[in-house]
Amino acid sequence: MSTTKPAAERVGWVDTGRGIAILLVALFHSANWLIGAGFDIPYWREINESLSSMRMPLFFVLSGLFAPKWLLKPWRDLWTVKLRLYLWVFLLWEVVGSIVFLINQTVTGVGFGVRHAVLDLVASPVLPRFELWFIWALSIFFIVAKLCRRVNPRLQLVVAGAVSVVALSGLDTPNVGWSGSLKYYFFFLAGIYLRSWIIRIGTVDNRLLVGAAMFVWVAVTTTVALLGLRDVFGLYFLNCLVGVVGGIAFSRTLRGVRWLGMIGRTTLPIYLAHTPIVILISSVLSLPILLSAVAVIAPVMPLVLAATAVLFALALNRFASRSWLRYAYEPPPFVTELEWRHRRSDRPARSAEPT
Repeated sequence: MSTTKPAAERVGWVDTGRGIAILLVALFHSANWLIGAGFDIPYWREINESLSSMRMPLFFVLSGLFAPKWLLKPWRDLWTVKLRLYLWVFLLWEVVGSIVFLINQTVTGVGFGVRHAVLDLVASPVLPRFELWFIWALSIFFIVAKLCRRVNPRLQLVVAGAVSVVALSGLDTPNVGWSGSLKYYFFFLAGIYLRSWIIRIGTVDNRLLVGAAMFVWVAVTTTVALLGLRDVFGLYFLNCLVGVVGGIAFSRTLRGVRWLGMIGRTTLPIYLAHTPIVILISSVLSLPILLSAVAVIAPVMPLVLAATAVLFALALNRFASRSWLRYAYEPPPFVTELEWRHRRSDRPARSAEPT
């Protein structure tokens, strides 16, 4: 958009949308780990399964909205600003996740499989684990989109859309990162190549249309869930498309909620830290002395745990920013300095002869 006002509105609803998406992600993980800890709340799986048609599709569309400039910039810029950051936090938080997972196994009595954990950790750059697959997939998406930037966008969308239709219709792979990449690359590309349409949807100010978009998503999602139609070929893909439109409508409606926008501007620290926090808290709650007491409020525990994890993740990020712990969220100097020295050594030596 060329004028100042629509641009400001666009940023506002996009931040809100990211806030909604990351809260849905935290809710999903909280429910799963609480169920794994022994809480009898199986209905939360069904709730989160329904919300999934908005959760990740919206997240990837919004991630793609501001990706076009990186397709035009040099590879060095993409590496320095995006890929290096993603690689660093992915590798670091894979280690954190592995340690926390082993703690969970020990507390819950499953066992202390150090050897298996180390092997999984070594393989994680190819076989991403835990909830960090999103960071891994986002890195792959940026690389593939840049490599294909000269390919007709319509062809890219058609091919990626066809893969997404198949993947969202029940195709499964041995790895969560592989499966997620096949499912959601289309939505990242849509954020890039359908950007003007998406922004136009986000600037709609007609309350009737916005309400209709939200209602259609709720109606379609409820129908798919109640009738068990998720694996009907192509239907869940359509559900996700409606989920993106519904998510944009929700974002537009809630754009005045300042704390949602604040959360949306801090998604990476939340995404990285919230799962270890969820795992640790759910491990403690699984102890026999607490499990029966907390079971009374089990139906609302996913909401409580998700909110707690997000708040702790934000507090941890703020605390870390004042010390060397900030390198949990950004590459440390030795990484950037090593790269700088490598680049200097690659430059041809300047001739000593006068020119």
